[in-house]
Amino acid sequence: MTFKILSLDGGGIRGVLSATILKEVETTLKEKKGQALHEYFDLIAGTSTGSILAAGIACQMNAQEMIDIYLKEGKNIFLESVRQKRKWRKVSQAVGSNLLYPHEQGEQGLAKILQKKLIHPKFGKSPKISEITLPNILIPAYDVYSRNTTWFANNPADARAWYDDIELWKICTASASAPTFFPPYELPYNTEQNIPHIDGGVSANNPALVAIAHTLLIEKTKGLNLSDIAVLSIGTGNTTRPYNYEEIKGWGQLGWVNKLPDIFLNPSAQNSASICRQILESVGGDYLRLDFDLNERLEGERQPGRLRKILKEPYNKYLDKKNGKQKKICEDIDNPDNCQDLIEAAQCYLDCGEVDDKNPRVSVRAAIQQFIESH
Repeated sequence: MTFKILSLDGGGIRGVLSATILKEVETTLKEKKGQALHEYFDLIAGTSTGSILAAGIACQMNAQEMIDIYLKEGKNIFLESVRQKRKWRKVSQAVGSNLLYPHEQGEQGLAKILQKKLIHPKFGKSPKISEITLPNILIPAYDVYSRNTTWFANNPADARAWYDDIELWKICTASASAPTFFPPYELPYNTEQNIPHIDGGVSANNPALVAIAHTLLIEKTKGLNLSDIAVLSIGTGNTTRPYNYEEIKGWGQLGWVNKLPDIFLNPSAQNSASICRQILESVGGDYLRLDFDLNERLEGERQPGRLRKILKEPYNKYLDKKNGKQKKICEDIDNPDNCQDLIEAAQCYLDCGEVDDKNPRVSVRAAIQQFIESH
């Protein structure tokens, strides 16, 4: 019996791209298995915006409902007043607390929106993480007090954890509190102490590898082997802007701070993807990674030892292939005005994209169907 994992990357508003791909997975599941997302997957892991999607699935939301969170509530999470200040302030001023998006501001803010949206039909409210029995869920967030990553999970009854009675929306708020975008979020540890957490992407922006390790732990008494694991991993689009030496050398400390999300989140996600693929393929497991470059920025195909030139005008190759238009996709993680472009790019990826690491290469839709039919 295959143990099926769904892994969802971090990436702010670009989670709408992941949700659009999930809608295709959901459609195929209904056709092939007659199941919903929360019924098919045994474990759902999500970091940052991926934690919101993971929690949404655990609350039995469908993909369109999750897409609507980004479309209808994105502006209430990434407030325009804050975004404009961040956009126009100089780099040297771009780290003040007044330039962070609030967790709560009246009926707006990340925490407030998640509290309203992550409602489980059984409870009529956002459940405690321990109240979710199926599917298994796993949400990383970084504990800046103890300096370690907390793996929030709905543990079995005989394995109590300090966070069992914390509501799901609070855990997702912690996991999605990206440094330089949101302040840390405190979670209650006991009656006397709270623990500040920040975005789980600091340590595991692509939680697939964490999810495999957690699966082996919770299934150890059932004789589960690595070869029994199948992982569907969905990204939020790759940022591709190249930087040359002359540009980088003048950044300084605050310049690097501003580039943290762009430069440091992608490599860890890519490393996790490569490690997972190699581990599972070596033992006969299954790994499918669905993600794509948001923009083409370098001319020609990659060739070993060849330095390619930077294009004057970046563009998304799937929009170009499907609709014949060379259009740049905004790569910001805090721009809710970008949702429709991200949805369109994801749809064109589903229509025209191929999974590069399959041999022979197959279309994205065919890869999704093969994964579901095989498990």
